[in-house]
Amino acid sequence: MAGLDDYQFYATLRDHNNPFWKRADSNPDLMTSDMSDGPDLPYQPKFENETRYPRPSDLPERLPSTPKSPRDRGEAIAGRYAELSISIVSLMGENLLSHPFTVLRRVCQVDVSSKRQHLLPITILYASMKSQQGITVLWKGLGSVLIVKGLTMGVEDVISKFTPLPKDVYAGSSVRTVSQHLLLKCLSLAVVTPFLAASLVETVQSSVACESPGIFDVFKEGLTRLLSFTQPQIGRLLPIWLVVVPTVTHGLLHYIIGNAASTLAQHACHAQYLQKQGATARREGAVAKNYVSGSFNDTSTRLHAAFFGHLVADVLLYPMETLVHRLQLQGTRTIIDSLDAGYDVRPVLTRYEGFWDCLSTTIRDEGPLGLMKGFGAVCLQYAVYGAVLNSLDSVLRAGVRCSVPAVCSVRCCAQVRPRHREGSKPRLRGTVGRRCA
Repeated sequence: MAGLDDYQFYATLRDHNNPFWKRADSNPDLMTSDMSDGPDLPYQPKFENETRYPRPSDLPERLPSTPKSPRDRGEAIAGRYAELSISIVSLMGENLLSHPFTVLRRVCQVDVSSKRQHLLPITILYASMKSQQGITVLWKGLGSVLIVKGLTMGVEDVISKFTPLPKDVYAGSSVRTVSQHLLLKCLSLAVVTPFLAASLVETVQSSVACESPGIFDVFKEGLTRLLSFTQPQIGRLLPIWLVVVPTVTHGLLHYIIGNAASTLAQHACHAQYLQKQGATARREGAVAKNYVSGSFNDTSTRLHAAFFGHLVADVLLYPMETLVHRLQLQGTRTIIDSLDAGYDVRPVLTRYEGFWDCLSTTIRDEGPLGLMKGFGAVCLQYAVYGAVLNSLDSVLRAGVRCSVPAVCSVRCCAQVRPRHREGSKPRLRGTVGRRCA
């Protein structure tokens, strides 16, 4: 067959490390006796002045790596534990620590007959302390809130698997990819809107005048409103399609503003870190090695940036959130606690026709500041959460620094100053027993 002889010829040359441009067909031993030699046998030169070309199989499977010092190993282990610790505490703070302030904020937002607006943290803190129901009432509806968050992530995952809509985007993503990702967010928010309304009811309803909800009540109430998507308005309860549009708009704007502010904050933190390192290099002649591993620094920066992004989004969209919560709660016959006296209960009786009617009615009856009712709870929430996050970050950094060996040899920490007089010996920084930089 045409070409078969040439293939056998060059295959033989390949097994013997011979360049393909050197034709050795004049040597009869190459095509006869050498064919029987396996590729594992040591190569024997057949020609004069023949060059030995290395093959990939001649290299070791695992190249020797540079051994790490005990200090580097200690930093890596301590950094991983610190990264895990701050991630867990941040997750718990976002969901558990912030929930009482979320309850106070929502109760103020939906209380249209309240005389106090609670714009300052001190007023809402005083009102919550006067409550006769105990401090445990501030964690009501926590289960339904966590269920809705998990349901939202599950819906996004299912939609992304059965559609070409991407679940995640990156810095180099195209405009089309980002648009498809935002469409995925809109679809998932539209699906979980009835469950968000059911979770809101469990969060603001009074535990004195209402029965404690079950675990699966949020699914039952959410499915009931989801299946009645196209039904006409019954009583004061708004059709769910009138609530979907403002809910999706608020959720999408919150996602965009939060991520934009978080990205800007993260870039600012990185620029500040590089500027600090540059100043250290100009002052000392060398950049000192940081005592915290890079993974912990990145995690801490990302969490602080996410904290700033959520804060900016919550502050800017607070009036719109008030309107959305009032539309979701209308017609549910919910009785809430009054934060004016601390021990009264009152029903929520509203009759809005839609988002714009809710906006105009609120401004007419309660004034422009009526849209900011309960804003003191937001200030209190992020003050407590930020204090916990910063305190934990400082403690973990100190723990990582103390967990590595503090004493090293002169060879480890000696650094040559680049600036010294001509003719003099370079001065060495660091002595035995001194802490490494």
